[in-house]
Amino acid sequence: MSEIVDFVIWLIFSRDNSGAIGPKHLLCDGFRKSANEKAEAATIPGVFSRFPNDQVASLKANPWPQLLALLGQAGEKIMINMLVECSIFVALESGLNNFYQLSDALNRFPYTIDSGEPKSTAAEKNSVNTAKVMMYIFPRQFGLHNVFTSAVDPKTTVQKFQDYTVRDDEVARHLNSDRNFLMKGTPKIPKRLRGTPQELVRRMQIRHRRCSYMELIRHYCTSPIDLMRKKTPKDKALAVVTQTASSLVTAGKLSRAAATYRPTQTQYRTPESRVFQLDPAVSVVDLATPVSHVSAFLQAALSKIIPDGFWGDGDDLIHNKTLLSNKVHHFITLRRFETMNLHELSQGFKISRLSWLQLSGRDDRKPSQCETLKQLEIFHELLYYVFDSLLIPLARNTFYVTESNTHRYQVFYFRHDVWKLVSERAMSAVKNGMLEELKVDEVQRSAKSRRLGFSQIRWLPKGVKLRPIMNLRRRYPMLHNKRLLGPSINTMLAPIYNVLKLEKQLNPSKLGATLFSVGDIYNRLKEFRSQLSSPPPRLYFVKVDVQSAFDTIPQDAVLKLMTAIPSQANYKIFKHAEVKAGERSHGGHHTAALGGNNTFSSAPPKPIRRWNSTAYPGDESSRFLQRLDDRNNKNIGSAAIAKNHKNTVFVNSALQSHYATHDLLHLLAEHIAENHIKVGKKVYRQRQGIPQGSVLSSYMCNYFYADLEARHLGFLRDGGEVNAAEGGGSMLLRLIDDFLLITPDKSKAQRFAEVLHRGVPEYGVQVNPKKSLANFALSVVTTDGARVQIATVDSGAEFPYCGLRISCRTLEITKDFERDQQISELLLLALKCGPAVSRITNKKHQKTYLIL
Repeated sequence: MSEIVDFVIWLIFSRDNSGAIGPKHLLCDGFRKSANEKAEAATIPGVFSRFPNDQVASLKANPWPQLLALLGQAGEKIMINMLVECSIFVALESGLNNFYQLSDALNRFPYTIDSGEPKSTAAEKNSVNTAKVMMYIFPRQFGLHNVFTSAVDPKTTVQKFQDYTVRDDEVARHLNSDRNFLMKGTPKIPKRLRGTPQELVRRMQIRHRRCSYMELIRHYCTSPIDLMRKKTPKDKALAVVTQTASSLVTAGKLSRAAATYRPTQTQYRTPESRVFQLDPAVSVVDLATPVSHVSAFLQAALSKIIPDGFWGDGDDLIHNKTLLSNKVHHFITLRRFETMNLHELSQGFKISRLSWLQLSGRDDRKPSQCETLKQLEIFHELLYYVFDSLLIPLARNTFYVTESNTHRYQVFYFRHDVWKLVSERAMSAVKNGMLEELKVDEVQRSAKSRRLGFSQIRWLPKGVKLRPIMNLRRRYPMLHNKRLLGPSINTMLAPIYNVLKLEKQLNPSKLGATLFSVGDIYNRLKEFRSQLSSPPPRLYFVKVDVQSAFDTIPQDAVLKLMTAIPSQANYKIFKHAEVKAGERSHGGHHTAALGGNNTFSSAPPKPIRRWNSTAYPGDESSRFLQRLDDRNNKNIGSAAIAKNHKNTVFVNSALQSHYATHDLLHLLAEHIAENHIKVGKKVYRQRQGIPQGSVLSSYMCNYFYADLEARHLGFLRDGGEVNAAEGGGSMLLRLIDDFLLITPDKSKAQRFAEVLHRGVPEYGVQVNPKKSLANFALSVVTTDGARVQIATVDSGAEFPYCGLRISCRTLEITKDFERDQQISELLLLALKCGPAVSRITNKKHQKTYLIL
């Protein structure tokens, strides 16, 4: 801290041109540029100390060095900017509301001569701010970009609708073109929004500034950590250190304030200053705030912010506010994939007697159809603003909202202070093993040569732990134009994916026992069963799951292996479109069977259009029709696509890309060895494993473990092929990292289990014996040298594997319903959500039931 203060004094002196007296700054008081008999040599180059400076001494003493340490890596820059650009005041205990100034000039604001021109009054400024907020709430009435009539630019967002949280640039352009604003200083308000609507918006700004969001959170959403603290004995009571969040109200923009609002950050420490640790046996989802509490908090916040005048008077007020609360609760209780549209949201509101929607002088007249539609249009804008710019940002910035790895579609809400405590524990474990932090200069230097951007990590609750999931589909703003979004990492890797998809068809033997989906199990079992004698012999099953497969694969080894996969020096990638009729949902039939109306079958299905890319060898010269209708399989790739389609229209595109194999391998090496992950303001490099959210991760894992099978599990081929079981040999199945061996040879099953449980260090393979399973008595030696007993099922029972159950005697397969503990939620989801979600769930069920 001493060096920073000295640097700030030197910097202020270097900028000053006032002469020998020095700059008018409190930190420079007592310092001079020239030395005399009374001046002492200071530690600052070219600056001498003539009188002691109490402000400098205070900044070098406690608690400022401790504050600098809390600011982290960017603390020096923050402290320098604060000392140079800001005024610092310290509250005094004596007197009332007294302060002591530590830094900056005595008079921050320079004296200016009055030009004689009229100044804007406070009322005029508030009027302008109110008009700006009205542009956020009713953009359609002001002719701004809105969700109802404006098109979404896919170059600026990946969402279905535009983000209207911050639209200052658009509002500024509108004001610059507003003649009334340029001449009189007040924006022109549409006739429908003058008077009562303008006053209601002004009152909403005041109510927002007066609303104590933190008190509402503490009242409605008590943290589970607070409950644990209350149960702690008095001698081990936790001291709660709270940093109060600052008010973020700027220019009356409620949407921005809700979007940038952050709750209080709380740390829990024992008297010995040790960070409070959660019980590792407690499930992560148990720390989530109940949905009913979240709903109550958001209902209370909206009731505090929005004036009652927006909802009417008397009975209409009670009805509309009650209905809004019900809509908010329904929205918060939605599960993943469930949707809520504006039509559903607006049903039931009574708007015919809302005074702020009426034109002045026409209160007693019966409104025409055009008038009613106009009132409904304005009311829809209000509802959309309440949910899109108030409710959602407030929920997002108060809670971390996520699904769980074990609860299917259920959504959980974690208070940010709770989630920070849980995620920091998981992040520290990941940083110690898989990640390494990069310095700022390293990130800046590599950004100029890297083609791939940053990936982001998010945590998914899974029991008592958090599972890291990397998001490589996110698009970041481009360097030369921050308003436009560049391609995502997975989009950049798409050519490599298409090449690997082609190589899968050209050289399927390199993939070993790989299964590409659960539906492949049936054909493999059917082929294996045909090779067995009748009646079939006793079969031995062994299932092994590799622990943290993606995170333990050695990068150098997998990169060396992947360089040998491409068989061509150059590749061509063609694009074509596929258009087919959308599938009708079965939801309507289910509803009719339950005695209701068929609400899903009335609207015709929308056509589905997809753009597909297909890779070919570099010398491919056939036409699209020849590649598409290749009945003799001369061209590998396109024939399989056409054969597996029905009722589809194929549309060719003249766009084709040429890629050299060495360029693709260079991009793949950057993806594996230089995967940069952005966590907050810090950047990490993945030094171990492969990116789990990559479009290439499954292919890399399959090729890598296929090489392991060839080198360490070759004994399974003795007496028959390990894949096809020719001659009654063994059959090995592997879906990503889940191995399943079925063999009539007990010794092979025993040796297979011993090889994998012993570990294969060069492949990073370690097996968790608790997840292994067999249908016979089996004990193995693990990596640490201990002998453990593997869990077993009866030899005649059904063996679970990847959501299916396989008969140990007949190899018949059925669905594993015991695994779906929340199957009722899945069925309700399909029935409630309409055609879109029902079509997804029906498709998933069909893939499973087709193999029965």
